[in-house]
Amino acid sequence: MPRNSSAHGRVHIVLIPGFAGFDALGQIEYYAGVTPQFHLWKKNRSHNHGEAALPYFDNFPTAAVRTRAARLRNYLAQRFARGEFVRGDSIALVGHSTGGLDIRCLLWELSKSPNRTFPVDGAVDPEYMVTADDILALIKRVVFLSVPQWGTNLADWVRSYKLVRQMVVENMRAGFAGSQVPIIDTLEEWLWNYASKTTRLGLADAVRDVVSEAEAGCSHDPTVVAMAQEAASEVALWLRHIATDFHAIDDLAVQGDAQSPARFEDDQREEEREVWKKAGIVTRSYATLGTRPCKFKAGEPAPRWDAFNPLTYPEVTPRERPAPKTDIIYRIGYRACAGGPFTYHNGDSAPAAKPFFPAAQRPRNIEL
Repeated sequence: MPRNSSAHGRVHIVLIPGFAGFDALGQIEYYAGVTPQFHLWKKNRSHNHGEAALPYFDNFPTAAVRTRAARLRNYLAQRFARGEFVRGDSIALVGHSTGGLDIRCLLWELSKSPNRTFPVDGAVDPEYMVTADDILALIKRVVFLSVPQWGTNLADWVRSYKLVRQMVVENMRAGFAGSQVPIIDTLEEWLWNYASKTTRLGLADAVRDVVSEAEAGCSHDPTVVAMAQEAASEVALWLRHIATDFHAIDDLAVQGDAQSPARFEDDQREEEREVWKKAGIVTRSYATLGTRPCKFKAGEPAPRWDAFNPLTYPEVTPRERPAPKTDIIYRIGYRACAGGPFTYHNGDSAPAAKPFFPAAQRPRNIEL
């Protein structure tokens, strides 16, 4: 397929979300604050390096990694077919959490079938289809942000409470879909208020605002009403995706049968690195080392968190003194990750992280 080419090589920095998959949901933006930093970076960047763009990609929230990777592949293929990406451009894929596994799966699948064609916008003639090699040739950089490359105990913990998870999701769907009334009328008010006040995510308020703004007569401006109704439909679809496809949790788990980059064998990982090298893809990985809110011995896994045993809850587990300031979502996530089947794959000792600011920090071991 004939393509236009770019002499200067435009850079497309594609931001890929992790678990939850949205770009924006109600008042919440997944990569909030990145756009202003991008413009500041462009302002200070040498003009000799060509132009840069910052596409935001929204994925299925909790689908299997292969499903999410296929959606990312179709997204890139579509923009290549439409001329938004051209030969001579380069793509930098930035993936957070599960988004990093989506990228690894994408690159693996493209490398296995380089001549495979993907029809875009109804194309039936192979001459006007995008090939796997077309996409792979554009990708030159990959950045991993806190990606569970070997899986995470949190996923194994969530899998063990499948019925509880399904009940929560179905209650949220029922509360949201219930005749477009404020969601606290159909969900337990105390739970909703507690979640809103004790987390800093603002998800409860965001969904509540979407519902209330979508109410008929909430505004005399037709544009405001139309946009509110569109947001409400997006939230409803997002919840429906979560209710019908939650297979990402299987791909993130340390143990299981599902095919996932997180459970690649050593030979597959070596082959994967060779694929990146052959394609000229440079990778970099960043991880955030958080504060330990619970008093567990450093470098050793904690007992598994039993949701039906109050003595193992984050709020009653002894914490370090002085106790760090953390919200309940952080403590729950930490507690679920602290105990589980995860083991290090590079020897018995915990790998050390190279600090982002070497002059201000000393290397720290990465916790389980």
